[in-house]
Amino acid sequence: MKKAAIVLSLLLVLLGMARHASARDMAIGFSPYLETGIAEAQLNAVLKFLAETLEPGDRCILFDAYHVQTLGTFVVPDKAVYRQPKAKIQANRQAVGAMVQFARTAKRPHGESDPSVVGAIRLPQALRFIGQDYPVIQDADVILLGSPIYDDPKEKLFTMRLNHVPGDGHLTKARSVTPYGIKGQESLLAKRRVHLAFLDDWKQDDHHAYFVQRFWTLFVEGQGGQLSSFTHDLPTLFHRVKSNAPSPRHDYKIEPTDKLEMILMRPPTVKQQTSIYERPLSTAPLPESVIRQASRVEVGITWECGGCDLDLYGQHEPGATTIWFLSTQTKDGQYFRDFRTSPRSANGYETLAYHVPVDLNHLLLAVNFYNGQSPGGVKGEVRISLNGQTYAMPFHVLAQEGNGGVGRQETLTARRATNAAWLVIDPMEVLGIRAPYTVVSQR
Repeated sequence: MKKAAIVLSLLLVLLGMARHASARDMAIGFSPYLETGIAEAQLNAVLKFLAETLEPGDRCILFDAYHVQTLGTFVVPDKAVYRQPKAKIQANRQAVGAMVQFARTAKRPHGESDPSVVGAIRLPQALRFIGQDYPVIQDADVILLGSPIYDDPKEKLFTMRLNHVPGDGHLTKARSVTPYGIKGQESLLAKRRVHLAFLDDWKQDDHHAYFVQRFWTLFVEGQGGQLSSFTHDLPTLFHRVKSNAPSPRHDYKIEPTDKLEMILMRPPTVKQQTSIYERPLSTAPLPESVIRQASRVEVGITWECGGCDLDLYGQHEPGATTIWFLSTQTKDGQYFRDFRTSPRSANGYETLAYHVPVDLNHLLLAVNFYNGQSPGGVKGEVRISLNGQTYAMPFHVLAQEGNGGVGRQETLTARRATNAAWLVIDPMEVLGIRAPYTVVSQR
């Protein structure tokens, strides 16, 4: 009899362990930067979802995804009586109260210490917080309700505002170097399905949205997780969580680069124009007056090596701030990537657009072979558009591999190439005013 009782006790323990092992584990992060009415509506939808979805033994961590701190834990006691939604809410009065207070104090961003993004969350830090402080032994869901645009006033160099997207080089670095760094965290999000729901007013267009979703997908997958949902439709997200939906299939691949650049997508100031790479070419001569004070000047480069990364630099006069991938916006103009039919994060076509009149006699254009290998060097085309006309000229960088920008300052200061990975282009040659040199790059 005693032996039977011991066996029965062990069986009950094992059954309890089995139930616990299969319990749903979830985390939901909220933004404190919303209008109060929107925050309260969002909270009501979340509480309804939790009350209908979680079963006895399940839990959900509730946290502030911007300040990265726990607000409470919604736990369903492991008893049959707590299968009813009202009973679940009643059992979590403290957590619900904390969330109601959080929603009531939500506000739109204002002031220098606040981010400039409605619905702001610090997505990298939020996922690191969950991955480190709440480890799991089985598949679990992380729901983030906030903007996919990262903006922290303390890290202005890494903001995604104004249509900036982190380049893939960030994913090769440690988090001490960049907030997007994931080096050494390959399993931090293992067994995690990440779901992101946002207000649908953050993107410039679908093109911009593609690259933002692409980056966060690679960011999550690089840490062993899945980006299972990326949507503005909260009911759709909840349905995907309930059904344990996997990440949608994609063909994203991390580009081989170590550049810590924030890529500026084609901005609104030039968005309405046809891309410089799609405009008809001109050979019409330009009067000297136009050359000395050219308006609507754009410069772009394309190249033939798909695995190579070239960088364009522009300085509209000696001493002016150089426009390049680490200085994408100045008082004179802006640098951006012009992705066309085959978008690539690291190797989009380089383009400069000037907002001020430019004397083309003083315009410095330099090209650097930054990364990759190409026997025989890299051939490409440079285009200059001004006053409604576009001119083109082929170029050839002689170096057979990239040099990571070595010789940058020397080249820009001397206004001539200082090694074979650099090429300085004379705008007068592109416009057909001056014959090209026979040597296209100097050591």
